[in-house]
Amino acid sequence: MKLTKAKVQNFRLLHNVEMYFNETTTAIVGKNNSGKTSLTTIFYAFLNSQKFDFSDFSLGSHKSFTQAYELYKNQTQDNEEQTLKEIQKTIPKIQLYLTIKYDENDNWALIKPFLTSLDDSDEITVLCEYAPKSTLKFLEELSKLISEIDFNNKTLLQKISEYYQDYYEVSIRPYSESEECNNVNRAYFEKLVSAKFINAQRVLADGNSENNSKLSKVFHNQFDNRHEKDESTYNQLLNALSSANKNIEEQLLGFFEEFTGHFLQFGFPGLGNEKVTLKSQLKPENLFKDNVRLFYSLGDNQFSEQYNGLGYSNLIYIIAQVIDFYNQVLESKNINLIFIEEPEAHTHPQMQSVFVKAIGNFLKDINYQVILTTHSSHILAGSDPQSIRYFSKKENQTTVKPLALKDGFLKQYLTLGICDLFFADKAILVEGVVERMLFPVFVEKLEKKYPDIKLSEQYITLIEVGGAYANKFKELLEILELKTLIITDIDSVEKTKSEKNKTVYKKAKVTNSHKLTTSNTILKDWIPKKSSIQQLLSLDETFKIEGNFRVAYQKNIYPTRVKCGRSFEESFIIDNFEYIFKNKNNLESIKNFLKSYKNNSEIKNNSYDIQEYIGKYDKKTDFAFDLLLNKGDWKVPTYIEEGLKWLAK
Repeated sequence: MKLTKAKVQNFRLLHNVEMYFNETTTAIVGKNNSGKTSLTTIFYAFLNSQKFDFSDFSLGSHKSFTQAYELYKNQTQDNEEQTLKEIQKTIPKIQLYLTIKYDENDNWALIKPFLTSLDDSDEITVLCEYAPKSTLKFLEELSKLISEIDFNNKTLLQKISEYYQDYYEVSIRPYSESEECNNVNRAYFEKLVSAKFINAQRVLADGNSENNSKLSKVFHNQFDNRHEKDESTYNQLLNALSSANKNIEEQLLGFFEEFTGHFLQFGFPGLGNEKVTLKSQLKPENLFKDNVRLFYSLGDNQFSEQYNGLGYSNLIYIIAQVIDFYNQVLESKNINLIFIEEPEAHTHPQMQSVFVKAIGNFLKDINYQVILTTHSSHILAGSDPQSIRYFSKKENQTTVKPLALKDGFLKQYLTLGICDLFFADKAILVEGVVERMLFPVFVEKLEKKYPDIKLSEQYITLIEVGGAYANKFKELLEILELKTLIITDIDSVEKTKSEKNKTVYKKAKVTNSHKLTTSNTILKDWIPKKSSIQQLLSLDETFKIEGNFRVAYQKNIYPTRVKCGRSFEESFIIDNFEYIFKNKNNLESIKNFLKSYKNNSEIKNNSYDIQEYIGKYDKKTDFAFDLLLNKGDWKVPTYIEEGLKWLAK
């Protein structure tokens, strides 16, 4: 039995969203305030029969309160029945629809209460709803509170926010599109679906107080679990209270040996010779209340959890909760969900990258589903790309997008850990290391030249994609709807014959010749879908933009003749020939080649030969370092400046 889909309506940013779940682990990713925590919260609220605050109603649902009230005020005897149906349909309700898939091996007694007369598939849908007990009574009482003289939408919503909880309640029932279903006792729902929630903000030891330890509560739970299975061991531990602390600690070590042994499956403690052990500060009147500590042994020295780093403390707590979840659902065949919020807190990248796989390996023998929210590219790198759900917010509403990637290259690239795109507001794709190295200087110079441009204050991810792979990222970037600048080269080539009379394309200086084409797949196949160098040089800037994407490639900056770089290096030289000549003795990568040049014009006129020298002798990275060390007064190449100005808007 598995949860396959959830639909949420009218809850915070989740005004109307659907989300599909993987059989084992589903990773939820998105920028801050995109609705990730809201999904966890609505599950927690319905599973614990909590009331909702008025602020939990989505902003998009507020107008429906007004519409329902207006329908109520305008009803007549002639249209009363039809109006009532419209009111029931319109009045805002916070709803969570859970679609559950089952098979013949599942417990029929759990499924039966949620079957409808029309169910003939292997799925059931459960509706959890926060709605008026009686919509008419709610509106009747509301109308008594509203003064017609002072009535306006703001007044109405204010009154609703003050009194709605007296008329709203949580209910659970089967759902069918074609028939009305009666509510069921929530005890049936609790048997069908169970969930554990591990929240993001966890503190194991509050300050340095000896009586503060959240782990002791976890150990208490483990103690209770063992008590149910082994009464004699429980009594032995009680009797040990009258013995010396040394004897108590020996009992504890054996009692929790299996529990602490599970830590090794998660790669804990890791480096060093530390050993995990337990020490007791037990009193007869409160066996486990704030009295058991996790201690670390290093030689003859023992240190309590207070001396552990935040990362390990966080990881210990999560592991302990996962173990607790495992023990609780060991024999269960129902829906067992565990929500883990931002497990990456305080942990280093290596811990994060193995976290998802470690949990999966540990829980593999039980029926479980993990739903985790994260801001960690390392956790995403350790996840199956098909398990990732991207939360995107627009105009106070969230949309949920599965990462249904068709391209095998992109799946592999994501698993290598390049997942920062999920958290960015904008993206830049560059061909090589030079543009990537110089990007911070580009931004610095641009902001100095144009004070209204604030690229450094925006969340921009820059990815080096090589010369032929930017197209591969189009699918993902379209899913994420990121404004993206693609910085690439015009890559002019000329068709010719080889010595064996085969057609080949050789690199060529950029001219206005009709024989020249580009070898760049981005320009040919994506934007602007042109092959001719003549066309690429003459295109208006609007043809370099397609939706959220803009391409930036070398351009001719002279009105009467063609002088255009083939690569970044040549374009830089053309735009900065005076700087190059002035600093030719300081540019280690090319100073030997520049010895014979006697003036600025020679630098400009021979730009192609200089960039050929840089490429031939693998001087590109050295050239970038030269520009970093001699930032001086060089200018950002024109085509890159224009692209960054577009991106900054």
